[in-house]
Amino acid sequence: MYKKALSGTIVGILIGVTVAVLLARHGVWPPDQLTLFLLPAVTGLVGLLLLTIGREGSYTTTIISLMILLPMLVWGALGVGDVNESGELNGGCTVMASSDLDTTTVTDTSRRDPFQIEESGALSWTATSPEAFQDYDWRIGVEVGGFAVPLESGTEPNDAGDVENGGDVPDVGAYAASRGINLGLYSGVYEVGGSAATCDGFGFVHIVGDGLDVVALIAWSVLALLLVIMGILFFPGRRVERTPSDEAIERSESVDVADKLKGYEAGSEDLFGGGDST
Repeated sequence: MYKKALSGTIVGILIGVTVAVLLARHGVWPPDQLTLFLLPAVTGLVGLLLLTIGREGSYTTTIISLMILLPMLVWGALGVGDVNESGELNGGCTVMASSDLDTTTVTDTSRRDPFQIEESGALSWTATSPEAFQDYDWRIGVEVGGFAVPLESGTEPNDAGDVENGGDVPDVGAYAASRGINLGLYSGVYEVGGSAATCDGFGFVHIVGDGLDVVALIAWSVLALLLVIMGILFFPGRRVERTPSDEAIERSESVDVADKLKGYEAGSEDLFGGGDST
């Protein structure tokens, strides 16, 4: 029994994940539930079907494949409602930011129209709060596949009782590096969220990388390799016509030649498919 159902599923999932990485790196779509779960589940299902329809297969591996794909499909489908989602900021706070490429507020950003920042470009921002927050905790993180991944957090004393704060840096990449964040690893578009005191929200940011994107290059290479592997798995496994002799050999049974020759006379053309019997 062939066990290609699971192989097709896994390769299909990896193809979907690789495409999700490329979409993010090229600033098309953030790595959310749709691209990191729904898309790989669909490509995994395609891989499963390609290697099972019209082929010998194992029901066990098919069931295992479906057990892997169904939770991914469900979790990914829950993100469909966020397709047209825009940035959000709650608690009466405001944030405005400007870069060499763009100017925006958090609520103006969306998956389709993120705020653009150059990796080594300038960035300035201004944030206001409805009242002076003192000794408050803050955090910032990025959402990946529907899960928040923390990047940085801390406590702000704000002894002066300011209701407005901001910053202005000439090189956002160097600024991030000074805070332990390698911005080059985050080239692409992402959903970034955070909170400070009673305010919280999220927005969409496209970090435009400098020079050659090595991660994207690797992802393209991996995608090409996965497609080759899928092709190798697909083409040799097509169903062929099976004769009784083939089935008997697989069952380690012998074919009764004498029985097969009954009704044929010596020299009969029917036995050899035609030709001179002499």
